[in-house]
Amino acid sequence: MKRIMLLLLAAMLLVLGACSAPEKGAPVSDAPATLAEKVNMTAEDAGNLAALTAEDLEDVLGAVPADYTEFVFLQSEGMDGRELLAVRAADRDAAGRVAGMAEAYLERRLKETRNYAPEAYKLLSEAKVRTKNLTVVLAVGPNGAKEADFILAGE
Repeated sequence: MKRIMLLLLAAMLLVLGACSAPEKGAPVSDAPATLAEKVNMTAEDAGNLAALTAEDLEDVLGAVPADYTEFVFLQSEGMDGRELLAVRAADRDAAGRVAGMAEAYLERRLKETRNYAPEAYKLLSEAKVRTKNLTVVLAVGPNGAKEADFILAGE
């Protein structure tokens, strides 16, 4: 009788564990998430950042629609330097081009902020453009490395 009770208790614990909500930052399923879903899951301030358009992406970065299948480009409206760029490139060549454009963009931002925005300059100087397979990420912020890791996980 005790064995049956222990087995029932163990089964209940397994069922309850399976029903619990996923942790923040954990993918909900094994299906690949869109970049927007990944950004919203990891960047707590995503709702407070301005979302740039495809036209902005081309003007600011130089990436044209043929270079990517999906992107998220968020920027702070203030002078704090907070930015999040995630681009899923169309192919390997495009990923290389987009990564190069993101590197050049980061260098421009560093030069722009060097003498007049020390907070932004510090965040930008700690940021790195990272690429995994077809996804390019530039996460500028206090949790930038963690955000980039999460976005690139599973790519």
